[in-house]
Amino acid sequence: MRRINHSIMVAVLILVGCEDILEEPDISGQTVTILAPMDDSILTTNTVGFHWEIVEDATSYNVQIATPNFENAIQLVLDSVVAVDTLGQVTTRIDKNLKNGTYQWRIKAFNSGFKTGYTLTSFQVNGNKDLDLVPPNIPQPTAPANEIVQAESEVNFSWIREEISGTAERDSIFIFTDDSLQILVTKALGANKAYSTILAEGTYYWFVQAFDTAGNESDISKTFNFTIGN
Repeated sequence: MRRINHSIMVAVLILVGCEDILEEPDISGQTVTILAPMDDSILTTNTVGFHWEIVEDATSYNVQIATPNFENAIQLVLDSVVAVDTLGQVTTRIDKNLKNGTYQWRIKAFNSGFKTGYTLTSFQVNGNKDLDLVPPNIPQPTAPANEIVQAESEVNFSWIREEISGTAERDSIFIFTDDSLQILVTKALGANKAYSTILAEGTYYWFVQAFDTAGNESDISKTFNFTIGN
């Protein structure tokens, strides 16, 4: 009986030890220190860098931007989570293009068990009043038709997209050999919403994304697939 009780006690101690190891550090009493933009800053550029100091034991940060402020927000411009990457690193800066106007931004840190309160600052953007922040329209693939099989190795791609007047726009085509879109075999610029290339036998997956010279980009198009073979 003593041996059984001793075994149970050892098992309990092991479980308690594991819980201690897995318990997240409490960061709720800490504060995220904002480095930029500082409170009441007036910025003369529309590309704003949001920068903060690391909070020890935090694994993610929630960054929010509102205009003109959070209490009377007309628009929540950004609500993003910056998380630790596969190498265990987490960035402490993000960049965002903003139109001229008054803004507030706030940030909090968290891990799987705890979170800090928000740190908040106000700032004003007084840059280029004609800044283009409108992304191009999303391209729509047309050929090769989705799931088509063709014998020819030459493939003629085409898509449609309504252009927005103003900043010059361009389209990039991405071609992969796997449905998870990890193995990229071709990335190229289209001309007049078309692109041609020669490919080996196999199944391919492709989509198109539009960009403009102001730095805006569309969402990616639907992904089509086709097969070359008999």
